Amino acid sequence: MALNATLQVRMDSEVKSQVEELYKNLGTSFAEAVRVFAAQSLLNGGYPFRPTVQTWSDMTEEERTEKLLRGIADAEAGRTHSDEEVDLIMKEFFEHAKQPI
Repeated sequence: MALNATLQVRMDSEVKSQVEELYKNLGTSFAEAVRVFAAQSLLNGGYPFRPTVQTWSDMTEEERTEKLLRGIADAEAGRTHSDEEVDLIMKEFFEHAKQPI
């Protein structure tokens, strides 16, 4: 698929600098992250994550406990990855993603 369209987004320069540094440290670029976001949005038929405005400190103790218990259940069911596995998954993904999405 050819990269033949341009997207321009206005944002705070400090946020831009921070996010560019973040993705640089992950071995990719902010532009590539946006392309991944777009591809995942199409695959999911919407956001590739569950949007929320509720922060951890906004949650009740019951909500935090529920969230932690879901995480424990995921870990016990093997639905987690070690740091090394995540690094390998990301490395393989970005090596394959060098071709246009």
